[in-house]
Amino acid sequence: MNEHLKNIIFIALGAFLAAVGINAFVIPTNLGEGGSIGISLILKYTLSISPALSTLIINIFLIIIGWKYLSRVSAIYTIFTITFISLFLTLTERINLGIDSTFIAVIFGGVLIGIGTGLILNTGGTLGGTSVIAMIIYKYFNVKPAKGLLILDIIVVVSALVAISFQNVLFTIVMLFMVEKAMSFVLEGFNPQKAVTIISHQHKAISESIYQATGRGATLLNGKGQYSQKDMEVIYVVISQNQLTPLKQIINDIDQDAFVVVHDVRDVFGNGFLRFNN
Repeated sequence: MNEHLKNIIFIALGAFLAAVGINAFVIPTNLGEGGSIGISLILKYTLSISPALSTLIINIFLIIIGWKYLSRVSAIYTIFTITFISLFLTLTERINLGIDSTFIAVIFGGVLIGIGTGLILNTGGTLGGTSVIAMIIYKYFNVKPAKGLLILDIIVVVSALVAISFQNVLFTIVMLFMVEKAMSFVLEGFNPQKAVTIISHQHKAISESIYQATGRGATLLNGKGQYSQKDMEVIYVVISQNQLTPLKQIINDIDQDAFVVVHDVRDVFGNGFLRFNN
């Protein structure tokens, strides 16, 4: 299947899940959201304007402003995203699951929106809205996009106080946490990997024990202590999440003075892991 067609299908699926999360869980319990959807919800609660229409208008306006800050592919995918989101918000507008529990809405709404968002971001596109503004802020004020997006989302959520109660604003913040966790789960995969850097004089014994216990080969890097100026071997190994505890135990049994750094890694390709996608 053509790569672009596959990405468009994932964008459509992600937009559908996000729309269901909003119409089935967020709106019935008067919760807010971040980004352009959050602004659309405020307009719905205060002026009864359909989120499908207001989201489309807001995003088109922001895309026009921020077009030059997006790559061509990212911009095209973003156009597909905002179109699909508006379409599915319309098609699922009358969905009614009879949910009146805010707690349930926070969990399931957050998970659906997070999975949908993760699928969209995984294609290389954006959700439009505040994502575009965050890129503009980065361009002129050197504020990292992630931080800029967080600040903008907080402003939108706090602004929702004009339409929803303070308690529901707090529930919305909890839901955004659920969104972030679900989104990270999709982006990082079902079996997130860990990269481990180990500095130890017992590097040979540690690397051999790691291979025997996990089947993962380690890479030895040449290093030098900045203060001591002594040469040393640095072990670098990538393992799955469930292999981390046994690895820590191996290091502790061999060298309790070893210096260990554990890194989260998003994608791992090559021998023993996923193959590269063409």
